Amino acid sequence: MRKYYWILLFAVGLFSCTKVSKLSDTAEIVSFTILDQTEGIILNKDEITITNNVVTIPLDYGRKLFPLTIKADIKFSSTTDDVISVDEEPLNLKEITFKDVYTPQTFYLISESGIPLLGKIILKDKTNAEITNFHVTNYTEEEVSVAIRNNNIRINFKQDFNWPVTVEADIITHNGKIKAGSAQSPFTFSGPKDQKQITLIADDNQDERIWNIQVVPTIENSNFESWINVDNSKVNIDPTPGKGLGWATANNSFVQGTTPVPYQKGYAAQLQTGIQNLANLGIGELITAGTIFTGYFQIKISALNNPPLMTYFGIPFIMRPQSISFDAKYVAGAKFQQSERKDEKSPYIIKDIPGVDQGRVWVELLRWEGNGELEYHGDHAEPVEGLKVLGKGEMIFDGANTALQNWDNYTIPINYDSKYKDLEPTHISIVMTSSRQGDLFIGAKGSTLTVDNVVVNF
Repeated sequence: MRKYYWILLFAVGLFSCTKVSKLSDTAEIVSFTILDQTEGIILNKDEITITNNVVTIPLDYGRKLFPLTIKADIKFSSTTDDVISVDEEPLNLKEITFKDVYTPQTFYLISESGIPLLGKIILKDKTNAEITNFHVTNYTEEEVSVAIRNNNIRINFKQDFNWPVTVEADIITHNGKIKAGSAQSPFTFSGPKDQKQITLIADDNQDERIWNIQVVPTIENSNFESWINVDNSKVNIDPTPGKGLGWATANNSFVQGTTPVPYQKGYAAQLQTGIQNLANLGIGELITAGTIFTGYFQIKISALNNPPLMTYFGIPFIMRPQSISFDAKYVAGAKFQQSERKDEKSPYIIKDIPGVDQGRVWVELLRWEGNGELEYHGDHAEPVEGLKVLGKGEMIFDGANTALQNWDNYTIPINYDSKYKDLEPTHISIVMTSSRQGDLFIGAKGSTLTVDNVVVNF
C-alpha cells in the first residue's frame, strides 16, 4: 500500500490542482454474488447487502460448521484502481474463507487518485436463543461478578475461596428455552477447569446453542499478605498458587528490592530502586528497580546485564476485564542516574543524568496461540510469534508530583484493540515497577512504589 501514498504525494507535489482533480477519490464495491460454498452453514444469499463498502452476508439457523469457504463474483466501480490486502497475506476475493462468524475479511480499495478505502465482507448471525442474565443468588455483588460473552458465562470471585464451590443462579433466556438434560442450578465446580454446559433451543426453530459456565478465581495473593520467609526475614512474594500462576518479583535475597511493609492491619508490597554492585562478576554497578508482576522469575547469571530475559510475564486468564484498580503511593529518589558501559566487555558505571524518576504500572490482556508455554519478556522485548496483545492500559507515577506520595486508590482502564474484539484472552500480565526505565538500568536510588489490594474489575 505504501506505493500508492508515494504516487499520491508525487502527483500533488508536481502537477497542477486541475490535473489532480480529474482523478476520482472514490472506490466502491458494486455487487457481490455467491457462486458456491462449502457445506455446513446456510446463507441467505438473497439478503446480501452492500453499505459503505461493507458486504454483509446473513446466516440462517443451523449448525455452524466452520471454516466456511465461499466462491464469489465481486465487482468494483470503474474508479477502483486496485484492491490490496491490509497486511502481507495474499488477497483472493474469488475464494474467501471464514474461520468463524466473528472475524471479517478486510482489504483496501484503491481509488484513481491513490486514496485507500477500507472494504469488509462480514457474516451476520441471526438472533438466536440467548442467556441475557445469569444472577448469582448465594453470593453478593461484592463477592462475585458475572461476564456473559460469546456463549461463555464466567463467574469471577473477587476474593479468595476454597474448591469445590457451589453457585446458585437465576437464569433468564431470550428467544429460547433450556433443553432438558442440561446442567441446572445449583452448580458445583471442582476446580478452575471444571465447566458446566447449558443447551438452549430457539423458540421458532431447531437451532441449538451450548453455553459454557465456568468459575474464574481472582489472582491469588493480590492483597500481598503471603511472603516467603528465609531465616525469619520476608525476602520474596509468595508466588501462590505456583510458578507462572500468581505474583512474582525479580527481586529476592540476591537483589533485594521488593519487601512487605505494614498497611491496613496487614502488608503492602514496597518496590524500591537500588544499586547492585556486581564488580566481582565483571558486570559493574547496576541500577535495579523494584518490581512485582504476574508471571515468574528465573535467575540466570549470564543474563544479569539483561534483566528482561529473566522475567516471564503473564499467567493464565480467560476473561476481558474493563480495568484494574489498586492502592498506591510513589516517592522518587533524589538523584536520577543511569548505568552504562563503553562496550560489551566493559563493566557498567553509574553517571548522573537530568530528570526525575517515574514509577509505572501496566496491564496487558494476552492471547497465546503458539506451541508450548508462553515465553513473554514484556512490552519492550522482541515480538513473540503467536502472541496477540488484545488490550492494554498503564499509569505513570511522575516523581515530580508530590501528591502521589500519599496513599490513594487508582484505576487503570483497559483499552482493547478493535481488530481482536471477538477473541478471548489466555493470559493477563500486570507489572509494577519503581523505575519505569529500570530495564535500561535508569532510575534513582530510593525511588519507592508501594502497592496493595489489586482488583480486576469487570
